[in-house]
Amino acid sequence: MKPAAKRWWTLAALALSMCLSTGFAPQSLLLSQDAPPTAPACKFCKSTGREVCSEHPAGECESEDGVLYCSHIADCKVCAGTGWVVCRECKSDVAQAALDKKKADIEKRRIALKALDGKMDRELCKVETKHFILVWELERIKVDKKFLNQHEGMHLYAVRLERLYDDYCARQKLVDKDFREKFKVFVWGWPKDHEAGALAFCGQNASGGVKLMGSTPAYSVCGNKRNFNDDDLLHRNIVHSVTHLMLSAQQFPAWMGNVKGGWCDEGLSHWFEDRYWGICDNYCYQESNSNVDFKGGKFRLAVRKLIETDKVPPAPQVFERTSDTLTLPEHAVAFSYVDYFLSRDGEKFKALCAELKRKVHTRDALKKVYDLSVMEFEALWKAWVLQTYPTK
Repeated sequence: MKPAAKRWWTLAALALSMCLSTGFAPQSLLLSQDAPPTAPACKFCKSTGREVCSEHPAGECESEDGVLYCSHIADCKVCAGTGWVVCRECKSDVAQAALDKKKADIEKRRIALKALDGKMDRELCKVETKHFILVWELERIKVDKKFLNQHEGMHLYAVRLERLYDDYCARQKLVDKDFREKFKVFVWGWPKDHEAGALAFCGQNASGGVKLMGSTPAYSVCGNKRNFNDDDLLHRNIVHSVTHLMLSAQQFPAWMGNVKGGWCDEGLSHWFEDRYWGICDNYCYQESNSNVDFKGGKFRLAVRKLIETDKVPPAPQVFERTSDTLTLPEHAVAFSYVDYFLSRDGEKFKALCAELKRKVHTRDALKKVYDLSVMEFEALWKAWVLQTYPTK
């Protein structure tokens, strides 16, 4: 195959996979794979069968393909919330059918999501994706030196949440059926809304982030500039907190953080912070103290030094902790335990998590899943850290 043709089919395959996830496939992508690339039959829409809705910016319309519902444009009289209309030139029947289906789906989601509005006595700005319902009440957010409006920011975080979900599942070989419900994430612009929203959707309120663990997972946080003065801080907080939700919701839904599984509960959330930023600076039970810090969040270097100086908290001690009793050094060690297990075998780590959720003590779960005693585990882990973690 010639390079130009190969590139064409690569792009076509990528576009088709994105569109099929939301039920829309442009007419030009439904051609047989055996057919060679040809000039578009309709030069106006390039044979996609559709064009952007005149009521919205083109860039924002394109983002609607990746979601099931977006309240920002759901009331549009022209596109009915799809972001697109049928091409005025070719009037594609295929595109029309796909758009009609999405319009019907949007109306169903509108009705289902009304319950969220009812709890706050007003219409909320929200978007629904395959695995998340995101309420986004920040009017704007600065990302990479550019201010995004509410609609743009909401879609950006919807994409980020779906990427986290895919990455999370890949680590442990999880699939959609391992979770019972979609995850609900509420990002408020005003403290009073967060207080009311956390109580309504998570069953409690606090100035910091509030989580509802288990089979109906939800997270509420006030994401304004006073609490998070840049996008990375907010993004990292949401990654850390949503990881807690996913761990509590996967298989046998339960929160292990209050049954001496705190090392795993906190360790996994720190692991994803470290994976994307190389920094761990979220401590769920100390969020009101903005000065909480351990070694600048550089947990790998910190753990290595703890081992080298013989100051590392002993494993039997760490394995007795709940999430709210872990010390700062124990947070770092918990991250490293998870790092070690995931480096060995993600599916075995999933099995270990399942045992902890059944209230099996880590000591016994280690023996069952890895055939290791606590002392054997600790010796192997220390050797691995000294072999793999940086010295400076």
